[in-house]
Amino acid sequence: MRKYSNLKSFDILKAEADSRISVHLKPLDLMSHWRRIGILSDFVAYFYGFSFIPNATATPEAMRSSEIVNSISTVFNELLENAAKYSYNDKADIDLELAYRTHCFEMVVINYTNDKSLQTYEVNLKEIFESENLDELYIQKLELNENDPHHSGIGLVMILKDYPIEMEVIVENQGDVSKVTSRVIYFTD
Repeated sequence: MRKYSNLKSFDILKAEADSRISVHLKPLDLMSHWRRIGILSDFVAYFYGFSFIPNATATPEAMRSSEIVNSISTVFNELLENAAKYSYNDKADIDLELAYRTHCFEMVVINYTNDKSLQTYEVNLKEIFESENLDELYIQKLELNENDPHHSGIGLVMILKDYPIEMEVIVENQGDVSKVTSRVIYFTD
């Protein structure tokens, strides 16, 4: 087992969730129509947005312009894209666990990948979680991406530097396939 993490708030995860959703997908569900990732991300953000916006102001317009709703959608979208992109085939399982607690929103995405995809992903994870300056790393990755469009890691750097989150990624080898568990805690206060 290997872990990449900036997660420090383990105690918050001990509290019982006020609300919980579980979803089971296949990468094919997402890769055949990439817009589905955005639709699912927006649904999750809007569904839980009512927990973050007072009822009196929870109009459709307020939800669309809510910073927290848009941020949750962006962060969740990045997790889903990575799960679909790094799954070992289009029929591999992707499991989503979402939990709302009073001061945070937890997103867990579990997918299965092969050694080839995992190597690329782990190089990026190591670089990101060992970086002392995510702003600088982001600029470096943007410049690299300009010359090599297949280089990845920009999305994870962006969510870690721009949003109130902590994240951990756990990789567990299971023979020819590895299980990747990505956990993000989004702080709502």
